Amino acid sequence: MRNAAILFLAGMCLPAFAAERVTVAQLEKTLRTAHGKPEARVAQRLSEMELTERLSTARLEYLKANVPGDKIRLALIALADTSAFLDPPAAEILPNAAPDLVTQHKLISLATDFATKTVIRLPNLSATRETLQFQNHIEVPNSEKASINVDARLLFVGSSSATVLYRDGQEVSDESGVTGARKPSQSNGLLTWGELGQLLGTVIADANGTMTWSHWEQGAAGPLAVFHYAVPLVKSHYEVKHCCVPFESGMSGFDRIPGSFDQVPAYHGEFSVDPASGAILRLVVRTELQPTYPIVRADVVVEYGPVKVGGKTYIFPVKSVSLSKSPIRRSTGVWSANSMASGIEQTAVNDNVFGNYRLFRGDTRILTGESTELDGNTTRVSPSSAQPAHPSASPGP
Repeated sequence: MRNAAILFLAGMCLPAFAAERVTVAQLEKTLRTAHGKPEARVAQRLSEMELTERLSTARLEYLKANVPGDKIRLALIALADTSAFLDPPAAEILPNAAPDLVTQHKLISLATDFATKTVIRLPNLSATRETLQFQNHIEVPNSEKASINVDARLLFVGSSSATVLYRDGQEVSDESGVTGARKPSQSNGLLTWGELGQLLGTVIADANGTMTWSHWEQGAAGPLAVFHYAVPLVKSHYEVKHCCVPFESGMSGFDRIPGSFDQVPAYHGEFSVDPASGAILRLVVRTELQPTYPIVRADVVVEYGPVKVGGKTYIFPVKSVSLSKSPIRRSTGVWSANSMASGIEQTAVNDNVFGNYRLFRGDTRILTGESTELDGNTTRVSPSSAQPAHPSASPGP
Protein backbone atom coordinates (compact mmCIF):
# COMPACT_ATOMS: atom_id res chain seq x y z
CA MET A 1 0.00 0.00 0.00
CA ARG A 2 2.85 2.37 0.80
CA ASN A 3 4.48 1.82 -2.60
CA ALA A 4 1.15 2.45 -4.30
CA ALA A 5 0.83 5.78 -2.52
CA ILE A 6 4.27 6.83 -3.66
CA LEU A 7 3.47 5.93 -7.26
CA PHE A 8 0.22 7.88 -7.13
CA LEU A 9 1.87 11.04 -5.83
CA ALA A 10 4.63 10.78 -8.39
CA GLY A 11 2.02 10.80 -11.17
CA MET A 12 0.21 13.80 -9.79
CA CYS A 13 0.27 17.04 -11.74
CA LEU A 14 0.55 19.78 -9.13
CA PRO A 15 -0.20 23.46 -9.85
CA ALA A 16 2.08 24.90 -12.52
CA PHE A 17 2.66 28.08 -10.55
CA ALA A 18 3.00 29.34 -7.02
CA ALA A 19 0.68 32.17 -6.11
CA GLU A 20 2.33 35.59 -6.04
CA ARG A 21 2.09 36.93 -2.51
CA VAL A 22 1.29 40.65 -2.45
CA THR A 23 0.26 43.35 -0.01
CA VAL A 24 -2.85 45.49 -0.44
CA ALA A 25 -0.65 48.38 -1.64
CA GLN A 26 0.99 46.14 -4.24
CA LEU A 27 -2.42 44.95 -5.41
CA GLU A 28 -3.57 48.54 -5.87
CA LYS A 29 -0.40 49.34 -7.82
CA THR A 30 -1.04 46.35 -10.09
CA LEU A 31 -4.53 47.63 -10.83
CA ARG A 32 -3.20 51.11 -11.67
CA THR A 33 -0.57 49.76 -14.07
CA ALA A 34 -3.13 47.38 -15.64
CA HIS A 35 -5.37 50.27 -16.72
CA GLY A 36 -6.34 49.85 -20.38
CA LYS A 37 -5.22 46.23 -20.63
CA PRO A 38 -7.65 43.45 -21.70
CA GLU A 39 -10.09 42.49 -18.94
CA ALA A 40 -9.43 38.75 -19.20
CA ARG A 41 -5.68 39.27 -18.86
CA VAL A 42 -6.05 41.46 -15.77
CA ALA A 43 -8.48 39.00 -14.15
CA GLN A 44 -6.05 36.15 -14.86
CA ARG A 45 -3.24 38.13 -13.22
CA LEU A 46 -5.32 38.80 -10.12
CA SER A 47 -6.35 35.14 -9.84
CA GLU A 48 -2.68 34.18 -9.57
CA MET A 49 -2.15 36.44 -6.55
CA GLU A 50 -2.50 35.81 -2.82
CA LEU A 51 -2.83 38.66 -0.33
CA THR A 52 -0.61 38.67 2.75
CA GLU A 53 -2.93 41.04 4.65
CA ARG A 54 -6.64 41.71 4.85
CA LEU A 55 -8.36 43.71 2.12
CA SER A 56 -11.19 45.46 3.98
CA THR A 57 -14.71 45.48 2.60
CA ALA A 58 -14.63 49.28 2.32
CA ARG A 59 -11.41 49.15 0.30
CA LEU A 60 -12.75 46.32 -1.84
CA GLU A 61 -15.86 48.34 -2.72
CA TYR A 62 -13.68 51.29 -3.72
CA LEU A 63 -11.52 49.12 -5.97
CA LYS A 64 -14.53 47.42 -7.56
CA ALA A 65 -16.05 50.82 -8.38
CA ASN A 66 -12.88 51.88 -10.18
CA VAL A 67 -12.13 48.88 -12.37
CA PRO A 68 -13.88 47.85 -15.60
CA GLY A 69 -15.52 44.48 -16.12
CA ASP A 70 -17.19 41.81 -14.00
CA LYS A 71 -14.29 39.37 -14.44
CA ILE A 72 -11.91 41.75 -12.66
CA ARG A 73 -14.45 42.49 -9.94
CA LEU A 74 -15.02 38.78 -9.29
CA ALA A 75 -11.27 38.17 -9.10
CA LEU A 76 -11.01 41.01 -6.56
CA ILE A 77 -13.81 39.53 -4.46
CA ALA A 78 -12.08 36.13 -4.39
CA LEU A 79 -8.82 37.79 -3.34
CA ALA A 80 -10.51 39.79 -0.59
CA ASP A 81 -12.46 36.79 0.71
CA THR A 82 -9.41 34.58 1.14
CA SER A 83 -7.68 37.46 2.96
CA ALA A 84 -10.64 38.04 5.31
CA PHE A 85 -9.05 35.88 8.04
CA LEU A 86 -5.75 37.80 8.05
CA ASP A 87 -4.57 40.86 9.99
CA PRO A 88 -5.15 44.21 8.26
CA PRO A 89 -2.32 46.30 6.78
CA ALA A 90 -0.07 47.90 9.39
CA ALA A 91 -1.55 51.34 8.65
CA GLU A 92 -4.99 50.09 9.79
CA ILE A 93 -3.68 48.82 13.15
CA LEU A 94 -3.87 51.89 15.34
CA PRO A 95 -0.90 52.75 17.60
CA ASN A 96 -3.23 53.60 20.50
CA ALA A 97 -2.15 52.23 23.86
CA ALA A 98 -3.93 49.14 25.11
CA PRO A 99 -6.70 49.92 27.62
CA ASP A 100 -6.11 48.97 31.25
CA LEU A 101 -7.57 45.71 32.55
CA VAL A 102 -10.62 47.42 34.05
CA THR A 103 -11.48 48.99 30.70
CA GLN A 104 -10.83 45.71 28.87
CA HIS A 105 -13.24 43.89 31.18
CA LYS A 106 -15.81 46.64 30.64
CA LEU A 107 -15.52 46.30 26.86
CA ILE A 108 -15.87 42.51 27.10
CA SER A 109 -18.94 42.94 29.32
CA LEU A 110 -20.52 45.37 26.83
CA ALA A 111 -19.82 42.97 23.95
CA THR A 112 -21.25 40.03 25.88
CA ASP A 113 -24.43 41.96 26.67
CA PHE A 114 -24.74 42.92 23.02
CA ALA A 115 -24.31 39.35 21.82
CA THR A 116 -26.65 37.74 24.33
CA LYS A 117 -29.33 40.31 25.15
CA THR A 118 -29.66 42.17 21.86
CA VAL A 119 -30.31 38.98 19.91
CA ILE A 120 -33.24 38.10 22.17
CA ARG A 121 -34.89 41.43 21.35
CA LEU A 122 -34.60 41.12 17.56
CA PRO A 123 -37.95 41.43 15.75
CA ASN A 124 -39.26 38.85 13.31
CA LEU A 125 -37.83 39.84 9.95
CA SER A 126 -36.72 38.73 6.52
CA ALA A 127 -33.60 39.50 4.51
CA THR A 128 -32.00 38.49 1.24
CA ARG A 129 -28.69 36.66 1.07
CA GLU A 130 -26.83 36.90 -2.23
CA THR A 131 -24.03 34.35 -2.53
CA LEU A 132 -21.10 34.17 -4.91
CA GLN A 133 -19.32 30.80 -5.05
CA PHE A 134 -15.62 30.32 -5.81
CA GLN A 135 -13.70 27.06 -6.11
CA ASN A 136 -10.42 25.68 -7.33
CA HIS A 137 -10.61 23.27 -10.25
CA ILE A 138 -9.44 19.68 -9.92
CA GLU A 139 -9.85 17.23 -12.77
CA VAL A 140 -9.13 13.55 -12.19
CA PRO A 141 -9.33 11.32 -15.29
CA ASN A 142 -10.81 7.83 -14.98
CA SER A 143 -7.56 6.20 -16.03
CA GLU A 144 -5.37 5.27 -13.06
CA LYS A 145 -2.29 6.14 -15.08
CA ALA A 146 -3.41 9.62 -16.01
CA SER A 147 -2.24 12.51 -13.89
CA ILE A 148 -4.43 14.88 -11.92
CA ASN A 149 -4.92 18.31 -13.42
CA VAL A 150 -4.91 20.90 -10.62
CA ASP A 151 -5.71 24.57 -11.05
CA ALA A 152 -5.00 26.20 -7.69
CA ARG A 153 -6.74 29.47 -8.60
CA LEU A 154 -10.12 30.22 -7.08
CA LEU A 155 -12.56 30.64 -9.95
CA PHE A 156 -16.14 31.88 -9.96
CA VAL A 157 -18.52 28.92 -10.33
CA GLY A 158 -21.97 30.38 -9.70
CA SER A 159 -24.28 32.51 -7.61
CA SER A 160 -27.40 31.93 -5.58
CA SER A 161 -30.10 33.92 -3.85
CA ALA A 162 -31.95 33.05 -0.66
CA THR A 163 -34.55 34.64 1.57
CA VAL A 164 -33.53 34.38 5.21
CA LEU A 165 -36.33 34.52 7.78
CA TYR A 166 -35.78 35.25 11.46
CA ARG A 167 -38.86 34.30 13.45
CA ASP A 168 -39.28 33.72 17.19
CA GLY A 169 -35.53 33.47 17.66
CA GLN A 170 -35.02 30.93 14.89
CA GLU A 171 -33.48 31.36 11.45
CA VAL A 172 -34.86 29.72 8.30
CA SER A 173 -33.28 29.93 4.86
CA ASP A 174 -35.35 29.50 1.70
CA GLU A 175 -33.05 28.85 -1.29
CA SER A 176 -34.51 30.46 -4.40
CA GLY A 177 -32.26 29.18 -7.15
CA VAL A 178 -28.79 29.27 -8.60
CA THR A 179 -27.55 31.39 -11.48
CA GLY A 180 -24.18 32.40 -12.82
CA ALA A 181 -21.49 31.66 -15.34
CA ARG A 182 -21.83 27.96 -14.53
CA LYS A 183 -24.63 26.50 -12.44
CA PRO A 184 -22.94 24.21 -9.91
CA SER A 185 -24.48 20.76 -9.64
CA GLN A 186 -23.55 20.75 -5.97
CA SER A 187 -23.72 23.41 -3.28
CA ASN A 188 -20.00 23.55 -2.59
CA GLY A 189 -18.26 25.03 0.40
CA LEU A 190 -19.76 25.96 3.71
CA LEU A 191 -23.46 26.44 4.22
CA THR A 192 -23.47 28.82 7.17
CA TRP A 193 -26.45 29.26 9.42
CA GLY A 194 -27.16 31.55 12.36
CA GLU A 195 -25.61 34.83 11.18
CA LEU A 196 -28.69 36.74 12.29
CA GLY A 197 -28.02 36.03 15.92
CA GLN A 198 -27.47 32.49 17.14
CA LEU A 199 -23.93 32.20 15.80
CA LEU A 200 -22.73 35.34 17.57
CA GLY A 201 -24.46 34.46 20.84
CA THR A 202 -23.05 30.92 20.85
CA VAL A 203 -19.47 31.98 20.12
CA ILE A 204 -19.40 34.73 22.75
CA ALA A 205 -20.92 32.38 25.35
CA ASP A 206 -18.39 29.65 24.51
CA ALA A 207 -15.50 32.13 24.59
CA ASN A 208 -16.31 33.43 28.06
CA GLY A 209 -13.14 33.44 30.15
CA THR A 210 -10.80 33.00 27.16
CA MET A 211 -10.91 36.55 25.74
CA THR A 212 -7.64 38.47 25.60
CA TRP A 213 -6.74 41.92 24.31
CA SER A 214 -5.25 42.15 20.83
CA HIS A 215 -5.14 45.66 19.35
CA TRP A 216 -6.99 48.75 18.21
CA GLU A 217 -8.07 48.65 14.58
CA GLN A 218 -9.46 51.27 12.23
CA GLY A 219 -13.09 50.51 11.43
CA ALA A 220 -15.40 52.12 8.89
CA ALA A 221 -16.74 54.63 11.43
CA GLY A 222 -13.94 54.80 14.00
CA PRO A 223 -11.54 52.73 16.11
CA LEU A 224 -12.50 49.18 17.07
CA ALA A 225 -11.26 47.17 20.05
CA VAL A 226 -10.14 43.72 18.90
CA PHE A 227 -10.04 40.71 21.23
CA HIS A 228 -8.79 37.18 20.64
CA TYR A 229 -10.55 34.12 22.01
CA ALA A 230 -9.89 30.36 22.06
CA VAL A 231 -12.65 27.85 22.82
CA PRO A 232 -11.43 24.41 23.97
CA LEU A 233 -13.23 21.27 22.89
CA VAL A 234 -14.93 20.79 26.26
CA LYS A 235 -16.65 24.19 26.00
CA SER A 236 -17.48 24.18 22.29
CA HIS A 237 -21.03 24.31 20.96
CA TYR A 238 -19.97 25.07 17.39
CA GLU A 239 -21.09 22.32 15.06
CA VAL A 240 -19.59 21.29 11.72
CA LYS A 241 -21.54 18.86 9.55
CA HIS A 242 -20.24 17.50 6.28
CA CYS A 243 -22.00 15.04 4.02
CA CYS A 244 -19.54 14.04 1.32
CA VAL A 245 -15.91 13.67 0.42
CA PRO A 246 -14.17 13.78 -2.97
CA PHE A 247 -12.15 10.72 -4.02
CA GLU A 248 -9.54 10.33 -6.75
CA SER A 249 -11.70 7.90 -8.72
CA GLY A 250 -13.31 9.99 -11.42
CA MET A 251 -14.51 12.98 -9.36
CA SER A 252 -17.82 12.68 -11.19
CA GLY A 253 -19.59 13.07 -7.90
CA PHE A 254 -19.06 12.89 -4.18
CA ASP A 255 -19.10 9.67 -2.20
CA ARG A 256 -21.24 9.24 0.88
CA ILE A 257 -19.62 9.27 4.29
CA PRO A 258 -21.24 6.44 6.26
CA GLY A 259 -23.45 8.09 8.86
CA SER A 260 -22.31 11.53 7.67
CA PHE A 261 -19.69 13.61 9.47
CA ASP A 262 -20.76 15.60 12.50
CA GLN A 263 -18.24 17.14 14.88
CA VAL A 264 -18.19 19.86 17.54
CA PRO A 265 -14.52 20.96 17.36
CA ALA A 266 -12.44 23.39 19.35
CA TYR A 267 -12.10 26.74 17.63
CA HIS A 268 -10.55 30.17 17.99
CA GLY A 269 -10.74 33.60 16.41
CA GLU A 270 -11.36 37.24 17.19
CA PHE A 271 -14.12 39.82 17.48
CA SER A 272 -14.09 43.58 17.00
CA VAL A 273 -16.07 45.83 19.34
CA ASP A 274 -17.33 49.39 18.99
CA PRO A 275 -16.02 50.85 22.29
CA ALA A 276 -18.89 53.35 22.53
CA SER A 277 -21.81 50.93 22.22
CA GLY A 278 -20.34 47.47 22.77
CA ALA A 279 -21.69 46.35 19.38
CA ILE A 280 -19.67 43.54 17.80
CA LEU A 281 -18.97 44.55 14.20
CA ARG A 282 -16.76 41.66 13.10
CA LEU A 283 -16.54 38.02 14.16
CA VAL A 284 -13.95 35.46 13.03
CA VAL A 285 -14.33 31.71 13.65
CA ARG A 286 -11.49 29.33 12.79
CA THR A 287 -12.14 25.68 13.50
CA GLU A 288 -9.51 23.22 14.73
CA LEU A 289 -10.31 20.14 12.65
CA GLN A 290 -8.11 17.05 12.48
CA PRO A 291 -6.12 16.25 9.29
CA THR A 292 -7.81 12.83 9.14
CA TYR A 293 -11.28 14.42 8.85
CA PRO A 294 -13.03 14.69 5.47
CA ILE A 295 -12.98 18.46 5.97
CA VAL A 296 -9.91 20.14 7.47
CA ARG A 297 -10.99 23.76 7.40
CA ALA A 298 -14.43 25.27 7.99
CA ASP A 299 -13.94 28.93 8.81
CA VAL A 300 -16.32 31.88 8.84
CA VAL A 301 -16.04 35.68 9.05
CA VAL A 302 -19.16 37.77 9.67
CA GLU A 303 -19.29 41.56 9.38
CA TYR A 304 -22.09 43.51 11.05
CA GLY A 305 -23.36 47.06 10.54
CA PRO A 306 -26.24 49.42 11.34
CA VAL A 307 -29.44 48.72 9.38
CA LYS A 308 -32.65 50.73 9.68
CA VAL A 309 -35.78 48.56 9.76
CA GLY A 310 -39.28 49.71 10.71
CA GLY A 311 -38.06 53.09 11.89
CA LYS A 312 -35.41 51.63 14.23
CA THR A 313 -31.70 50.98 13.73
CA TYR A 314 -30.36 47.50 14.44
CA ILE A 315 -26.94 45.89 14.10
CA PHE A 316 -27.36 43.14 11.52
CA PRO A 317 -24.96 41.04 9.44
CA VAL A 318 -24.09 42.75 6.18
CA LYS A 319 -21.56 40.26 4.86
CA SER A 320 -20.05 36.88 5.63
CA VAL A 321 -17.28 34.83 4.08
CA SER A 322 -16.98 31.07 4.53
CA LEU A 323 -14.00 28.98 3.50
CA SER A 324 -13.70 25.19 3.44
CA LYS A 325 -10.93 22.78 2.50
CA SER A 326 -11.52 19.06 1.85
CA PRO A 327 -8.62 16.73 1.06
CA ILE A 328 -9.10 14.44 -1.91
CA ARG A 329 -8.78 10.89 -0.62
CA ARG A 330 -7.21 7.81 -2.12
CA SER A 331 -9.70 5.04 -1.51
CA THR A 332 -12.20 2.69 -3.08
CA GLY A 333 -14.98 5.20 -2.53
CA VAL A 334 -15.87 4.63 1.12
CA TRP A 335 -14.44 7.20 3.50
CA SER A 336 -12.88 6.30 6.82
CA ALA A 337 -10.46 8.03 9.15
CA ASN A 338 -7.70 5.91 7.58
CA SER A 339 -8.44 7.02 4.01
CA MET A 340 -5.18 8.31 2.61
CA ALA A 341 -5.06 11.91 1.44
CA SER A 342 -3.87 12.45 -2.12
CA GLY A 343 -1.94 15.58 -1.19
CA ILE A 344 -4.33 18.07 -2.82
CA GLU A 345 -7.42 19.80 -1.50
CA GLN A 346 -10.74 21.00 -2.79
CA THR A 347 -11.05 24.64 -1.68
CA ALA A 348 -14.35 26.49 -1.74
CA VAL A 349 -15.31 30.03 -0.74
CA ASN A 350 -18.77 31.50 -0.36
CA ASP A 351 -19.20 35.29 -0.39
CA ASN A 352 -22.55 36.19 1.24
CA VAL A 353 -24.06 39.68 1.18
CA PHE A 354 -27.14 40.41 3.31
CA GLY A 355 -29.62 43.15 2.50
CA ASN A 356 -33.23 44.17 1.91
CA TYR A 357 -34.14 43.73 5.59
CA ARG A 358 -37.86 43.89 6.26
CA LEU A 359 -40.05 43.33 9.28
CA PHE A 360 -41.74 39.98 8.96
CA ARG A 361 -45.52 40.29 9.14
CA GLY A 362 -48.45 38.12 8.12
CA ASP A 363 -49.07 34.41 8.25
CA THR A 364 -46.58 32.34 6.30
CA ARG A 365 -46.24 28.57 6.26
CA ILE A 366 -42.60 27.51 6.38
CA LEU A 367 -41.75 23.99 5.25
CA THR A 368 -38.79 22.58 7.12
CA GLY A 369 -37.19 19.28 8.04
CA GLU A 370 -37.78 16.52 5.51
CA SER A 371 -39.20 18.98 2.96
CA THR A 372 -35.76 20.34 2.04
CA GLU A 373 -32.55 18.62 0.94
CA LEU A 374 -29.02 19.91 0.57
CA ASP A 375 -27.22 18.63 -2.50
CA GLY A 376 -23.62 17.74 -3.08
CA ASN A 377 -20.52 18.50 -1.10
CA THR A 378 -22.25 20.63 1.48
CA THR A 379 -20.89 21.50 4.89
CA ARG A 380 -23.04 23.18 7.51
CA VAL A 381 -21.65 25.07 10.47
CA SER A 382 -24.02 26.23 13.16
CA PRO A 383 -24.45 26.62 16.89
CA SER A 384 -25.09 23.07 18.10
CA SER A 385 -27.45 24.29 20.79
CA ALA A 386 -29.98 25.41 18.17
CA GLN A 387 -31.91 23.33 15.65
CA PRO A 388 -31.28 24.07 11.97
CA ALA A 389 -34.39 24.43 9.83
CA HIS A 390 -32.97 22.21 7.07
CA PRO A 391 -31.36 18.77 7.22
CA SER A 392 -27.68 19.25 7.97
CA ALA A 393 -26.45 17.19 5.05
CA SER A 394 -27.46 14.77 2.36
CA PRO A 395 -25.61 12.46 -0.02
CA GLY A 396 -24.35 13.81 -3.28
CA PRO A 397 -25.63 12.75 -6.69
